[in-house]
Amino acid sequence: MGATDERLFELTHELVRGMGFALVDVRETAEYGRRIFRFFIDRDKGISVEDCGAVSRELAYFLDAEDLIEGAYSLEVSSPGLDHDLVREREYAHFKGRAARLVLRTSVDGVGSVLTGEIVDAADGRITVRHAERGEIRVALTDIARARLEF
Repeated sequence: MGATDERLFELTHELVRGMGFALVDVRETAEYGRRIFRFFIDRDKGISVEDCGAVSRELAYFLDAEDLIEGAYSLEVSSPGLDHDLVREREYAHFKGRAARLVLRTSVDGVGSVLTGEIVDAADGRITVRHAERGEIRVALTDIARARLEF
């Protein structure tokens, strides 16, 4: 999670929304010495390969025209997938109503270090999950070691 990721998200989410998609996240990574920017897009009726291609072309044009990224890089556009890793608050907010599995840094409300349930809310640095036995549990985003969608 770098400043570049956040900057690119802020600069491109309106472009992606204008194409009829939600920009879920942007992540910068390095693989085999290559710098890669992954854009995750979503919409209610799902994402096709053609959708990814169309968004990729628009993003590539925009990023090159605005000269937003220094040096060589690769651009990837994909759907978040059924078991998407949740990192940022906006991702939890986007996936309200979906099941998630959170691995916590410490036990919360007697559920242990793993909390599974439906994402109810995400705001002000806190995630609310509806646990089957314990009801709604609020967890600080900083208390989550890792999380992903459940399918």
